[in-house]
Amino acid sequence: MKKVAVAALLSTALVFTGCGQKEEVKNIETEKPQVEVNMDESSEEESVENKVDEEVVEEEEVVEEIQLSPEEYKEIGVNELGQVMVMMYHSLGEKNAAYVRTVEDFKKDLQTMYDNGYRLVSLVDYVNNNIDIPAGYSPIVLTFDDGHISNFNVIEENGEIKIDPNCVVGILEDFNKEHPDFGLEATFFLNNTPFKQKEYIEYKLNHIVDMGMDLGNHSYNHENFKEISSEKLQTTLGQVVEMIDGYVPGYEVNTLALPFGIKPKNENVKEYVYSGKYNDREYENIAVLKVGWKPEVSAAHKKFNYKAINRVQSGDGEYQFAYWLKDLENNPSKKYISDGNPKTIVIPEKYQENIKESMIEKFEIITY
Repeated sequence: MKKVAVAALLSTALVFTGCGQKEEVKNIETEKPQVEVNMDESSEEESVENKVDEEVVEEEEVVEEIQLSPEEYKEIGVNELGQVMVMMYHSLGEKNAAYVRTVEDFKKDLQTMYDNGYRLVSLVDYVNNNIDIPAGYSPIVLTFDDGHISNFNVIEENGEIKIDPNCVVGILEDFNKEHPDFGLEATFFLNNTPFKQKEYIEYKLNHIVDMGMDLGNHSYNHENFKEISSEKLQTTLGQVVEMIDGYVPGYEVNTLALPFGIKPKNENVKEYVYSGKYNDREYENIAVLKVGWKPEVSAAHKKFNYKAINRVQSGDGEYQFAYWLKDLENNPSKKYISDGNPKTIVIPEKYQENIKESMIEKFEIITY
């Protein structure tokens, strides 16, 4: 997503409505000066070049990000140590179930996220605390397990490949066309034969990457890791990395959704969940996701643990998406709310002791 210049924030206020919607903050766009140069007169040319340089400097100063006042942070409710919903979806189907969402309800989920001020960020950006969304909005992460065909289905008509508009990828792309400020970030966690249509695997994986979405590891055969050996664990994770590299050369697979949400019981084996080697190919996971049942803290929070990231299950039941959406709306102080600048971490002063120490060196910390 594009950055939002804070200068624009000052001229376009966020409007909060009773249903939690916010009016979009607009970017400042400065028209580049058009200067005519006489190539026959070197002195005039040099003078014009200097003039252009001066005007470009002035243009840069216009869009330079400016720190908001404590009152403005308070009005927006900025809290970049707040909770983030990492959503867990599996497949789309005719009826809603524990891990199944109907096409219509999945579309409604996206609209609900958008209307309530959520904007997509990738899992990798979330883990790296690279939250680049407008001030006053909240990040949300989409994840999809198992590589079901309903996540990415293609239809061939007259020799032409078309994306099924009622599969996850088709729905996300159509929603993004209507709401480009929502984003298109999502992570698909894969086993063998991703998305089932063997003849289209290469097309699908490359399309996902080309669109800015991500591919993750879900083990090659969806094994239960509880009693697994270190050799078999590295094999099943390494096979996914090797498979994806075969279709998308050079793509780095560095995120893992634990099959069944289970880690190895043996501590000596558990370390290979995070990094290992298969066929002389090394892998390292910067995010390991549980099945989970609740939102996760900001990656800048001292309690954040990339080795055990909670997820929110899709659905309308207790401790599912609808429940946590309402909980965060009723308790906005618990929610991650952005200041619009990915280079800073802005929080109420009372939360200062919760900042992860390593973040102090990487980001400017602002309290109010």
